[in-house]
Amino acid sequence: MTFFESQTQAQNVDKDRRQYILSFVSYISGTVILLYGLPHLMSGNVALASLLLGTSLTFLLTVVYYHRTGDIDLACKIEALLVVGFVLTLIYHGGYRNTALYWIFPFPLILFGLLGVRNALISNAVVLLAIAVMLFAPDWIRAEYRVEETTRFYASLVITVIAAGINDYFRERSHHKMSALQLSRERQANTDPLTLLPNRRFIDASLQRQMNRTPEEFLPLGVVMCDIDHFKQLNDQFGHQAGDHVLREVARLFRKTLRRQDIACRTGGEEFLIFLPRTELADVRIVAEKVRVQLAKTVFPIKGKAHRITASFGTTVCHNTGELSAAVERADEQLYNAKKNGRNQVV
Repeated sequence: MTFFESQTQAQNVDKDRRQYILSFVSYISGTVILLYGLPHLMSGNVALASLLLGTSLTFLLTVVYYHRTGDIDLACKIEALLVVGFVLTLIYHGGYRNTALYWIFPFPLILFGLLGVRNALISNAVVLLAIAVMLFAPDWIRAEYRVEETTRFYASLVITVIAAGINDYFRERSHHKMSALQLSRERQANTDPLTLLPNRRFIDASLQRQMNRTPEEFLPLGVVMCDIDHFKQLNDQFGHQAGDHVLREVARLFRKTLRRQDIACRTGGEEFLIFLPRTELADVRIVAEKVRVQLAKTVFPIKGKAHRITASFGTTVCHNTGELSAAVERADEQLYNAKKNGRNQVV
């Protein structure tokens, strides 16, 4: 959790990279192919002109589809199929005066950019096999290539695919390692080292941003302020190690009792904040009461003796992304009322 942002960082970077490659193939390559196709159309070379102009048009339609739907995965798969089809058809035809082989080298690299290492390796292997059949069984194709030309071309193409695969493989590994390192650093910065719960920085730096980005996943957001009753007396009587033990056990109880989507944070000392996504006030109080009861029933062994502790809870609900801080303040006021009215209760 940047928690949330760090978990999606690698995916966002990869999406941007694929989008740039998709745009390059669609706009730049499509335009270049179009410019080469028009003269052939004017000169009456209908077969080659149809191949070039049809490929250019489908490239452009693919990027239009992406801009309309935002589906980068499907758009890249469509583009990759178009690339493979264009390469094989061009080799079959031969292009202008059998110069098709000169235009093939960029396309294995494009497949790595569109599909990623694993899928691109599979796709390039299939393409290499199909090209081998066409080049070394020349009776099956229309083009006429010289033997010395096809062998050298094929060897160079295989080397290009291998080099591109190695490069993309280690690029992905490096990127994942950097993302993991960044995620680890952000988790450390956003985590209370004693209880391993998110800390105050998490609320300010991460939760608010994620709420702004996807409010439908959070609102209405239940807010519960929790404070362990008479915690200072426990510290004074049994020492800070005993107090730390209680805090860790309270955090463990939160993780055990709350739902997976709920977020419990330690905001300082013996105070905790609990956020309950998509929860109205009545249910917020039910959850807080459940936690209160579980805590009151828990036995804490301190210096060989059984002790019980209680906590007070203040509750409220945040209905808008801009009022999170105000909601926390309201929950704090409700917590004050709970303590003022005798502690060990939910207000």
